[in-house]
Amino acid sequence: MADKLQARGIPEREIVFIQGYDSDASKLALFKDVRAGKVRVLFGSTQKMGSGTNVQERLIALHHLDAPWRPADVEQRERRILRQGNKNPVVSVFRYVTEGSFDAYMWQTLETKAKFIAQVMTGDMTIRRVEDLDSAALTYAEVKAIASGNPLVIEKAQVDAELMRLTRLRSAHAEEQYRIRSNLRHAHDDAATFTTRLDNLRQDISAREDTSGDKFSIFLDGETVTNRGIAGEFLIRRAEKLKNCVGEEVRVGRFAGFELFVRTNLAGEADLVLRGQNSYAARVTDTALGTIRSLEATVQGFEGRATKLEADIADTHKRTKELETKVGVPFEKEEHYQQLCRRQSEIEEQLDLTKNQAPSQVEADSQDDTTRKNSETQDRTVRQKRCAGVTVCCRPVKVKL
Repeated sequence: MADKLQARGIPEREIVFIQGYDSDASKLALFKDVRAGKVRVLFGSTQKMGSGTNVQERLIALHHLDAPWRPADVEQRERRILRQGNKNPVVSVFRYVTEGSFDAYMWQTLETKAKFIAQVMTGDMTIRRVEDLDSAALTYAEVKAIASGNPLVIEKAQVDAELMRLTRLRSAHAEEQYRIRSNLRHAHDDAATFTTRLDNLRQDISAREDTSGDKFSIFLDGETVTNRGIAGEFLIRRAEKLKNCVGEEVRVGRFAGFELFVRTNLAGEADLVLRGQNSYAARVTDTALGTIRSLEATVQGFEGRATKLEADIADTHKRTKELETKVGVPFEKEEHYQQLCRRQSEIEEQLDLTKNQAPSQVEADSQDDTTRKNSETQDRTVRQKRCAGVTVCCRPVKVKL
């Protein structure tokens, strides 16, 4: 390759192999020359030019001469050029494959590993970053298809990629429909609950007794009390006795025509509860008059509660109508999705991908004892030559893509 580059006009001094630079100092000097533009072509392996190779300033193209064993190796290579500090707004990444060679299997392996890593990293196919992670896997699939030399395989890689994207969108649409139906059920339940509370509240307004000003009276522990201070002190004492009884509720009398209870909540604080058709809570404060004022404000605030419930019912009906228009809306790309599914099945049938061709070949070989023995002898020879570092050519093996 260096000779061919020189034949095309690149001076020899501008073509460098990183394998000739072993020390850190020599590598730093080399990287400086690359950044300065003195070295125009730099050859190296993933291990030699991986992490720490900061030469991106003037890089314009990266060439993959082979398929590595791990997706991380592909990313490590491409991070030399696809990184901050590169002055070129557009760069090129080339991947070279030999048609009909073992490259198809290597890219298939990378595709499988990348997909597995993407699933582990995301765990959820509906979130957006899945597309970013899977896009690398799809690129491997496309390169594998190109290496196979079969146009149908190339088309299948494209169809599979589009189906994967549409499947995620379809799943997200189904989840959205489930969420809409769930919200619609809650809206109907809320409307019914608010309506019942409003009806009960209107009955309580009709049954409410006037206790304002000098009309104040409260029935406590069998006696009618007209002094707000005395009534407040009584309620505070009763609340103090119940402070350690979380969840317990004790009836202490009547006020404004409603049953009156003292209740201790989960936080250990005492509340006053008025119970008519609905239940209404008031606070037990630090002072006697403050406690009575809270109780009176609760009764006098019924009209405000009714107004709030009317607004809640109107909002709920409005939300219900909006949700009803969205229920059952079909997936907008369903027709395209079905077309791709049918096309995928047609391609798989034409490629015969559903059949395992390798076992049938083994069966055919096993029928001939002589052929089998020759094959075993050849395999041993291949292994021996591989151990010796010799490149050999083997008989073709069908690989399921």
